[in-house]
Amino acid sequence: MENPNAVCALYTLAGFLSGSVMFSYLIPKIFLGIDVRDAGPDRNPGGINAMRAAGTGMGLLCIALDVLKGFIPVFAAVQYARLSGFRLSAVVAAPVAGHAFSPWMNFRGGKAISPAFGVLLGLIPISWIVFLLALCTLFFKFIVVICPDSSCTCLSFFTVFLLSLFWEPARSIKAAFLIVGLIVTYKIKKNPDEGEHSVRFGCFTLFLERNKIRVRR
Repeated sequence: MENPNAVCALYTLAGFLSGSVMFSYLIPKIFLGIDVRDAGPDRNPGGINAMRAAGTGMGLLCIALDVLKGFIPVFAAVQYARLSGFRLSAVVAAPVAGHAFSPWMNFRGGKAISPAFGVLLGLIPISWIVFLLALCTLFFKFIVVICPDSSCTCLSFFTVFLLSLFWEPARSIKAAFLIVGLIVTYKIKKNPDEGEHSVRFGCFTLFLERNKIRVRR
């Protein structure tokens, strides 16, 4: 029988290396000579800035590859290596950590949102938590509108983690989601999107300022 710790270590390393390949930075740089970090004030080497700098088509390709590099090692670990428990938690966190702290970019990687969705998609054979995250993101994007987008993302991860405490039976999935959410939140808080912090619902908008809350209809 294979040593499960050795298998876990192998998949975790493979996941980290997979996540560390910065497709959204490399593809526009190689094919167009563009540094996507110059496209946005946050200087994030991610898919949104790739879309801004290189166009919608190339940007979507970069985002898809960033999702896939998270999906493939986790799906393989679940479906073929049959990893479970907290060994699986390590594999799930690895691609997100690799993207966020890529050694090829002096450990200054991206915000890891696309790889985060990728690793959660890889858990589909055993958990549908990615769909809950997608629903929460859509809810805070289009119904109760949270701005800027970085705040929307952080609140979505926090909400899903709270819901997972009651809805998700596997402790390893809860732990994996918590680690992924903490990495994404740390990267976002270190380099947040610009813009006013606000909450909009229907015709009402709350502007959240340091010392007061303004309401506008």
